[in-house]
Amino acid sequence: MYQTIQDIQNRLKKNEVWRNTNFDDVLTIDMQTPQKADCAPANLQCNIPNLEALRVETVNGFCQTPLHTTAEGIIVGSLRQALAEHPDLAGLIYNQTPAQNPFKELNYQQYSDGIFVYVPDNTTASIPIQLLHIYNANLPIVAQSRNCIYVGNNSRLTLIHCDDSLNRQICFGNNVTEIIAGNNAVVDHYKMQNLNDVSGLNNQTYVVLDTAAHLLSVAITLNGGHIRNHSEIIMKGSHCDVQSHGLYLNDKNQRVENYIYVDHAYPDCRSHELFKGILDDSAQGQFNGHVLVSQGASKTEAYMQNKNILLTDKAHIYTRPFLEIYNDDVKCSHGSTIGQIDETALFYLRSRGISEHTAKTLLLYAFCDEVIRKIQLPVLRDRLGDMVKQRLHGDLSVCAECALNCTSSCGCNTQEFKIDPTRL
Repeated sequence: MYQTIQDIQNRLKKNEVWRNTNFDDVLTIDMQTPQKADCAPANLQCNIPNLEALRVETVNGFCQTPLHTTAEGIIVGSLRQALAEHPDLAGLIYNQTPAQNPFKELNYQQYSDGIFVYVPDNTTASIPIQLLHIYNANLPIVAQSRNCIYVGNNSRLTLIHCDDSLNRQICFGNNVTEIIAGNNAVVDHYKMQNLNDVSGLNNQTYVVLDTAAHLLSVAITLNGGHIRNHSEIIMKGSHCDVQSHGLYLNDKNQRVENYIYVDHAYPDCRSHELFKGILDDSAQGQFNGHVLVSQGASKTEAYMQNKNILLTDKAHIYTRPFLEIYNDDVKCSHGSTIGQIDETALFYLRSRGISEHTAKTLLLYAFCDEVIRKIQLPVLRDRLGDMVKQRLHGDLSVCAECALNCTSSCGCNTQEFKIDPTRL
């Protein structure tokens, strides 16, 4: 497996999208392919208070939730089982997403299992579906899973996609998620990543939107040795709306990469991408954004921004927002910023009797809050806000003293704090 991934990396050295991607920092020679017999259900307790969701779990790439149909007619569960029992439905998704790359091809050839979700036409899922991808092994592994999501015409679905590791063992995930949204469909897709800092994840998401479909995607990367979020979004009809946002917090020697490609091929479509990152110690980040506006895509609106804060002179970020436009009747802009904490704002807070550490934490959280507020699910937004506050203290463990008042029962020993960081 290691040699296979090495070969892929060598093949992609001249590819602009992948040439700076090298997972050698989280791969070892003796990595194994997990076996189903060794992948018992993890029974991980979700730490999002008051979240009501339909939970579907994979462990090391193997789905632990049998395929079943809900009262609303939604089919959800093991992808392998869906292929055997509903091959006609699986065909709605297979080979419908953008062109393959070598990592995607590797996943197609070797994925263990994954999660299948089918939402019929004119159906609104009453509760979110939570996709839990858990890594829990006693030896270094390479795990591969594939998710196939179909949302029918005039339907709506909220997905909560969680990647988590339960121990300190090295693991590497090469995962593919494919989402097909029909006419007037609405998909909210939230990704949360909290792996140990010696593991890696190549998380590929491919989305195809039909006429007037809407996509909201928010990816929050809190931890991980080396994580790459690769997203490709294709609009196959007019009046589509795409909101794709990301937040990454990295320290030590962690590395995070975000690549997003948005294809405007039809008129009257809109897209907005906002990615923010905070890098500490010797952490490295990379943002590569590409928006394509085709010749016939008049009245397009496309906006892309990447903003970063570097807390040390050893932290690095490589940012490359890119617009490719072949139509004059459009409104498009892009930009990126790299900087440090605003010294004027820091002085203002300290002049009000706030300690330097607390003032920095407040400013950093205010920077993150613009992305957190994009989350439309209140219980998830509150919990992720709390996790970001804890992460800004240096870890996701319980804070001994927390200047920021957590809103949910996360176990923090909170103190009342009168300043609203969102107004800074």
